[in-house]
Amino acid sequence: MSRTTRLALVASIVSAACIVGAGVVVLSSTHTASAEDRPVAAAADTRVERGTTDLARPSTPNQVVTGALDTPALADAVPFAYAGDSITARPDSWLHQLERDDRLHAVGGYAHSGYRADQVLAEVGPVPEARVLVVEVGTNDVNQAVPAERTIADVDAIVRKVGAERVLVVAGPPSDWTWSRWGADRRSGQLVLTDALHADADAHGWAFVDPFRSIRAADGAYVAGTSRDGIHPTAEANRGVARAMADAIERTAR
Repeated sequence: MSRTTRLALVASIVSAACIVGAGVVVLSSTHTASAEDRPVAAAADTRVERGTTDLARPSTPNQVVTGALDTPALADAVPFAYAGDSITARPDSWLHQLERDDRLHAVGGYAHSGYRADQVLAEVGPVPEARVLVVEVGTNDVNQAVPAERTIADVDAIVRKVGAERVLVVAGPPSDWTWSRWGADRRSGQLVLTDALHADADAHGWAFVDPFRSIRAADGAYVAGTSRDGIHPTAEANRGVARAMADAIERTAR
């Protein structure tokens, strides 16, 4: 998918999102998303297709994280909330890696492996004490061929429901999969979703971060050795993701 095609798709997505988001209070952030945050995709005909013969079939065990995490934190640690899927809920995720960072404190939220944005929306609750809400959803929407504008509407609804002071929207992760049983090209779909998420964050004045930049190849796949199933970062790769997330949360909270 060319950059021109992706931008055209994003323009239509933003238009739909603006209609859905009418009347929503615009939240501000001191972080301004830049073009450098956006992953760059190569032309479709240069991508290396990886199918069932190349990758182990991914699994989504029933991994759930909910509520505050009881971890050591400094008195002035940044209180943040989370809304996510397996990228957030897995045992070696960025969220669990940040449990050891006493500058940050997860005070509430909800993340569930395999959940779409609308399913996370249904389960997450208000966390008004959070200075920053981290929204990391959409990879399962892409897998299930959910239109990006519907995902963006659910992201906006999650933000309204949680009610945090500030918002940090997270890019979609890389993908080695160019198909799904719902008929979606997960790799190109993640790139389209990431552009839509970035545009939505810009439209509302929210912060945006792509913590996967160092492990995302030019075509949108994972850099070799950074994912075992082509969907989730390895524990080692997640250490870098966690560092990027910690910096972004602190930057957003200022």
